[in-house]
Amino acid sequence: MAGVLPGRLFLIPGRLGVVSVPGSITSVERKLREVPAASDLRLVVEAEGPRQLLVFLSRIRESPSWQVAGVLGLAALVRMVDLGRFGYNGDEAVYAGQAASLAGNPLFVNQFPVFRAHPLLLPVLLSPLFKEGTPDLRGRVVMALFGVAMVVGCYLAGREIYNHRTGRLAALLMAVMPYDVTISRQVLLDGPAVAFTVFSLWLLARWVRKGGMLWLASSAALLGVAILSKETMVVMAGGAAAFMLVSRRVAHPLRSLVIFGGSIALVSAWGIAALVLTSHAATGGDYIAWQLTRSSNHALAFYLTTVTPAMGWLVVGCAAGALMQRRNRNWQGLLLGAWALAPIVFFQLYPLKGFSYLLPAAPPIALLAARFLRTFRWGGRLSEEGARIARSALSTAIAASLAIGVWATVFSSPAGAGMAGTGGLPGGREAGRWVAANLVPGTGLMTLGPSMANVIEFYSHYPAQGLSVSTDPLHRNPAYTPITNPDLAIRDGQFSYLVWDAYSAARSPSTSARMSKLLTRYHARAVYMGREGRMSVIVIYQVHP
Repeated sequence: MAGVLPGRLFLIPGRLGVVSVPGSITSVERKLREVPAASDLRLVVEAEGPRQLLVFLSRIRESPSWQVAGVLGLAALVRMVDLGRFGYNGDEAVYAGQAASLAGNPLFVNQFPVFRAHPLLLPVLLSPLFKEGTPDLRGRVVMALFGVAMVVGCYLAGREIYNHRTGRLAALLMAVMPYDVTISRQVLLDGPAVAFTVFSLWLLARWVRKGGMLWLASSAALLGVAILSKETMVVMAGGAAAFMLVSRRVAHPLRSLVIFGGSIALVSAWGIAALVLTSHAATGGDYIAWQLTRSSNHALAFYLTTVTPAMGWLVVGCAAGALMQRRNRNWQGLLLGAWALAPIVFFQLYPLKGFSYLLPAAPPIALLAARFLRTFRWGGRLSEEGARIARSALSTAIAASLAIGVWATVFSSPAGAGMAGTGGLPGGREAGRWVAANLVPGTGLMTLGPSMANVIEFYSHYPAQGLSVSTDPLHRNPAYTPITNPDLAIRDGQFSYLVWDAYSAARSPSTSARMSKLLTRYHARAVYMGREGRMSVIVIYQVHP
């Protein structure tokens, strides 16, 4: 066998290692020529590193899990950054103070009653955070987490009703929607309540798609938990009932309604039981009577002119476009339409209007908008690839426009701070702390309205009453005590300090004028002035009878 050297070892200069040669010299040389030289090995390793990084980044970009994680990270960021810049507003002070009273915090038990106008679920959940001291940031962090949970529920509902891409886009719209971000950054009942309704929507869609009464009962139970968070969430049961009665996809609507309604009643009845067992049923009745007899506080166009811009005109427009599309005239469109219209119709007809009342409609609106952005075909004027690029560009533009609004929400002073639910209250925390540090314990303060009284009481733990509280029991919150004779109260020494604030003055100029007369009559002297920029937002006066 010419040319064969079995078992021989060859050391090749300039090459890596020692090679055993089992075959011919020619085959060995050919294999050795394929081995990189030692001087070239470093270049091979350096080229491999960036390539692997690019592959890893490409996998992240194409991975549904990483995409959703990125949306949730964005949602958490915009809800938590600079979260404690301003102190609590009046509503936040009430709910946090109620939680502190439930926890037995001695600083709050005399100022904030446990039973107020709403169920106790959220104050009970927050109470461990308020056992001692006067914290505020930790309560807002919990609310921000509920806001992120709402984004999660929106994704799950979108994936169940349509597909992953639609659910992801809907979650992105919710993550940067100024309306939801604003409310999620405050200690309000609406954020947790709506988070429960979104998961209820997800389970209801799963029941429609897969069947099984367990999914239906679970959906109803979560809606019952939402009602325990805020009783107005009962309107969402009306949307679900309308869907079951109309949709052809529901085989046994009456039986389904009985199971759904029974599960809601079974869960939400715990709130009524808590009032009865603690002998506060009369208190709850007083709050219900007050809520039902309250007069209108905003114009009929309030939601159109205030809430719609916060949701995003383009988002609302896309949602309306989805409902008009022929391809969405199915059970999916009917379910989302009923879920969105239930709170919109009810609260538009209800005389009392609030900024946060339409939050339950935001998730289905985001889902419908995402559906429109994912399926709009541009009238056939573009190729399939061109239409896909146009849809992606439009989705990016809408998300960017929402992000601009979020920037203003996070880093600007609350423009509507005097309106409940629109933001924190600049200067309130600082004024309350000044009162606690400079006035004699037990000193009474007269404020323009009950909202500022709640803030002063929360941060100072001093008693405060609002001048604007009506003496008519049918026209005031049962938790508030009116000042029947302000002049006599000042002369008797009940109030030595009067608090004027720009936000309450803007809401009630007549009350501000009444306080101005009292300030003049009793030789008031400004002892504290809180500013936001160049504007005086809170002034505390000492009066001398």
